[in-house]
Formats: sequence, structure tokens, C-alpha cells
Amino acid sequence: MSYNVLSKYRTELMGAAILWVMLFHAFDLDLGFYLLNWGRAAGFGGVDIFILLSSMGLTMSLSRREQDYSAFMARRAGRILPAYYLVMLPYTLFGILYRGNPWSSLVWNSSLLYYWLRSAGAFNWYVAGSMTFYALTPACFRAMRDSRRRELLAAAGVLLGLSLGRLFMWEEYWYVMDLVFRIPIFFLGILMGFYVLEDRRLGRRDILFWSVWFVLGGVYLLVRRLPGMSHYMLLARLFLFTTIPMCLAACWCFERLPLDWLRKPLRLLGAHSLEIYLLNVSLFSEVELLRRFVSFGPSNRMYYLLSFTVNIALGLLLHRLVERLRALYRKTPRGTA
Repeated sequence: MSYNVLSKYRTELMGAAILWVMLFHAFDLDLGFYLLNWGRAAGFGGVDIFILLSSMGLTMSLSRREQDYSAFMARRAGRILPAYYLVMLPYTLFGILYRGNPWSSLVWNSSLLYYWLRSAGAFNWYVAGSMTFYALTPACFRAMRDSRRRELLAAAGVLLGLSLGRLFMWEEYWYVMDLVFRIPIFFLGILMGFYVLEDRRLGRRDILFWSVWFVLGGVYLLVRRLPGMSHYMLLARLFLFTTIPMCLAACWCFERLPLDWLRKPLRLLGAHSLEIYLLNVSLFSEVELLRRFVSFGPSNRMYYLLSFTVNIALGLLLHRLVERLRALYRKTPRGTA
């Protein structure tokens, strides 16, 4: 097996990641067992999987085709922003008219400046954060492409991310931590992209390294449980150690085990993960409001089963709408008013 499995099963991994994120956002869902509830509460680790696979995919794209910076950013914007605006605009108007958010939130959300200004009525951070990572990718890609010591550069990027995280935490800039916490995994994703392009095999040393790396994550988790340590060793840091080993282990299972019954729905979810995510953090985040219309008594499991189903169905429809709009745009003659 080689690192190519990360590319081969990229969509399935994204499908698993979006399910994990949705469980994380189901804040009061009780799964009945401590470990399951702990795993649900740690579901923000699904975003680390997205960042890893995104930077890996961008590395492969830049390597296979020369792109100037403006064209690269235009392609990324064309991929992510149509669905974003179709969800963000009505949701922002809902916040203005129903919650009394200022009209300026429409400007800040539309310009993607909301994340940095932390304005009232700001949309979810992920789109603005992703566009920030996209903006940094070409320069980071060139630096690692031209280096004979890619692992050292990736390690430097990891240390930079950890250092920035500690600095911003010290200064209490908590609102940027969603992005800053993912800087290390962003650099590891670029490195994985080069490994895939080189068709690098997962040899014994690689397997040993990632196994030890995963065990270090377990040690981190145990030390974090000591009195007073959780304040300094945040749970978000755990995914620096576990994201790549988890992805490789999942790919091994997809490769070696008869899991077509699982891969097909995960592939469907992964192909529509952006649209599902956008709806999940907007419309389906209005749990208190939605429960006025749908209630199943003291247990929230049936509520979330229903909301997840509708969320996914609407995500699929939104994806089709975006593709239809793209097709119409391509057919429109340039220069037409």
C-alpha cells in the first residue's frame, strides 16, 4: 500500500469527516455510552481531515498544472463561493430580520471579512478560513517543491502553527483559533500531497512512524487529564497526532476489507460535503427554533436522525442547484450584458 490511498479514498474520508462534524454540532445528543459521547464531542476533528485532504489535493493540482496566482484563486473561489452565497445570504438576512443583527453583517459576510473583524451576525468561520489557506498554498507549495528537505520544512510549518497558537492563546485572540489550530495539519497535508505524487510506499518505517505518532496522541490525551493540564493542552491539539494515522487506517480498511456497502454512502456524502456543511452550520444550527416544529419528547435522538436526513437531502439538492448554475454560466456568451 502507498500514500496514494489518501487520494484514492479522499471522497470517502470527506464523507466520514462531514458525519463526524455533524455529530459534533449535535450538541445535546446523548448516544448512551461515554466513549461514543466523547467521540461526538471531539467531532471538530473532522475539520482537520478536511484541511488535510484539501491542502493535499491543492498540492497535487498545482504540481500537475501550472497556474498563475489569480487563476488559482479564481478556481478555488468558483468551487466554494457559489454554494456559500446561496446559503449565507438568506441566513444572514434571517439573522438581521429575526435576531436583530446589524445590516453591516451582510457586507462583512459577503466580503469574507467577518472572520477577522468578528462582527455581529458573523457566519461560520470555515469558508473564510479555507480561503485564507488557499491564499497561502501556492507559496508554501513552491517552497516545499524546491526543497530537498520537505519533511524539515513541514516540521517547521508545524512548529510555526504551534507557536502561533500559543501566542494567540496567550493574548486571548480566541476567535482566530479555529484557523490557527489547523496550521500544522495544513502543512502536513501539503507534504502528503507530494508523497502521493511521488507514489511513495507505506513501508515499515512509515508505518512505525505513524503508529508511534498516534501513540503520542494517546500520551497527550492522558497527560491532558492530569489536574490543571487541560487549560494548557487543548483537545484540538490531539488531531495533530491522530488525523493522518486515522486516515491511513481507514484507507487500509477500505482497501482490504469488503466495505463497498460503507464506501458508497460515504462517497456520496463526501462529494456533497461542502453543501451539507454550510446548511448544517446555518439552518440546522437553529436547533431551538426548529424544535418548536419538531419534537420527539425527552430523547433528541429521533430529532437528530430526522434533521441529519433532511440536512443531507437538502445538501444534495443544493449541490445540484450550484452545478446547474455553473452550467448556465458556461453557456452564457462572454460579453453578454
